[in-house]
Amino acid sequence: MKRITLITALIIMFASVPLVMAQPRGMKGEMRPGGGRHASTLANLNLTTEQSEKIRTMRETHQKDILPIQTKMFTKRAELRLLWMQTKPDSEKIKSKQKEILDLRGQLQEKQTDFRLEFLNTLTPEQRTKLLAQSLGRHHGPRGDMGGPPGRDMGQGGRW
Repeated sequence: MKRITLITALIIMFASVPLVMAQPRGMKGEMRPGGGRHASTLANLNLTTEQSEKIRTMRETHQKDILPIQTKMFTKRAELRLLWMQTKPDSEKIKSKQKEILDLRGQLQEKQTDFRLEFLNTLTPEQRTKLLAQSLGRHHGPRGDMGGPPGRDMGQGGRW
């Protein structure tokens, strides 16, 4: 049991280093709407300065909101891997850990939905129409989705 605790502590310690060092995506601190992948989509919407600033602030807030959940999810996944590595895996512990991960994933999806709705409410009706037209013309990804809203990170997102 001490070995599992030590391994878990080491995984958590090493996992937290990239999170501490993580910075918003962009080039040398300049704000790129959408963190790169969706920059051209947002550029085509002709956002006002106020809209761009509001979206940037929303994105930063969203990133801060989801970081603790993402960190917990990373830790729970590491714990699940350790449970599977046992010589006699405990079925109930594994199922319980999987449920915890699914609950965290649900929390992330809920926050993602809130962010997307807030983002869409920032746009004018004309901008929403243009965004929809751009989304319909894009190539679908390998999972059948079309990416996510600006600022999608660490596997979160979905369709527009």
